[in-house]
Amino acid sequence: MTYSSQLGIRSLVRLAVAGIATLFILAASAAQAQTLTVLHRFTGGADGANSAAGLTLDAAGNLYGTTLRGGIEEGPCYGACGVVFKMTHRGSGWTETPIYSFGGSPDGENPNARVIFGPDGALYGTTYEGGSCCGTVFKLQPPPSFCASTSCSWRETILYSFTSLADGAYPAAEVVFDRAGNLYGTTQSGGTGPCQLGCGTVFELSPNANGTWSKSTLHSFQGGATDGSSPDSALLFDSAGNLYGTTDLGGNYYCYSAPTCGTVFELTPSGSGWTEKVLHFFTDDADGGNPAGLVFDREGNLYGAACQGPGEFGAGTIFELTPDQGGGWTFTVPYTFTSSGASFPNAPSMDAAGNIYGSSQNGGVYGTGAAYKLTRSNGGWSYSTVGSFNYQGPSGDTPVGTVVVDAQGNLYSTCYSGGSSQNAGTVWEITP
Repeated sequence: MTYSSQLGIRSLVRLAVAGIATLFILAASAAQAQTLTVLHRFTGGADGANSAAGLTLDAAGNLYGTTLRGGIEEGPCYGACGVVFKMTHRGSGWTETPIYSFGGSPDGENPNARVIFGPDGALYGTTYEGGSCCGTVFKLQPPPSFCASTSCSWRETILYSFTSLADGAYPAAEVVFDRAGNLYGTTQSGGTGPCQLGCGTVFELSPNANGTWSKSTLHSFQGGATDGSSPDSALLFDSAGNLYGTTDLGGNYYCYSAPTCGTVFELTPSGSGWTEKVLHFFTDDADGGNPAGLVFDREGNLYGAACQGPGEFGAGTIFELTPDQGGGWTFTVPYTFTSSGASFPNAPSMDAAGNIYGSSQNGGVYGTGAAYKLTRSNGGWSYSTVGSFNYQGPSGDTPVGTVVVDAQGNLYSTCYSGGSSQNAGTVWEITP
């Protein structure tokens, strides 16, 4: 795959539109009093380069993430095959340590999503490419014995290696576990759908007694007017065991810079299988298009971000889906982004108080990315820009990952590029 394909379809759409829309962006409104600190600037070497995902926080306050490129200069990948890294808080600073460097085959290459902790305390993730053919699902565990070095590699286990387009191909999102320890995820391509490379799948991996995992396909997207295609955001469980997610494309509506506008879908266990239902088809009109990720609030409402629209140079929306008594969902748009703030938002996150946080690939004071906060106010939402990223400065630019919020209200995520002459991106923190 080319460098462009490593970013995934959503990133291509966002960056393409961002390049046009930057010409029209005005200076952002004054931000609230926040402090943006760069915790690490990637060098493009063993420490990694170009993170396309957010971070995961452990109980001790350490951060974990992935980079698409960088690592040990071996294997078939241009610029090496990517790493999983750990950020450790030491005194008043942070130390970045690559804990695993990918080699292409058989272990995978170009991790496009963040890693998460499983019920056993190990890290789990996906690589967009590599393995047998079209990406992998992997597990990482610390070295089995004490290691005196600061760069001890963790042990990788391949849980599943995708074998062909029919099997599902190019997993671009993080995985999620159910209560029984089964693992779920999506592939951006492959499956039985009529798209050129397949329209994507939802899959399940179940652990076997002998330590192996069995894979089953829960749904193959069909695209067109009746279904979504190209799922590349994380899945989400509700308390009843139903799965929710978004597709970047699909439906029967044309989106600016994209052939179709995407969907929100639900998968419900049904006997021995799963039944898919599309909850919303995006139109790029008042609702936006090409959605990214979902999050539940305390009342069971779903929130997500549409990364573009409404309209030709629209900056995107925050949308809400509210369950009704008849078993359906009501779709509303509580906030529409403008050219004076964040634009082309990534998947949002929510704190315990119900505030929405996120980052955007465009917008902010310099037009190359922003971090924002949405707070409930007088029946609506009050917007504030809490950080702006500058492609000519040390902060990095083009933040692409979900923001993680710690108990103190600090925000953490990554920038895909900028930060230094290597243009390899950064890890950053915003403190209130």
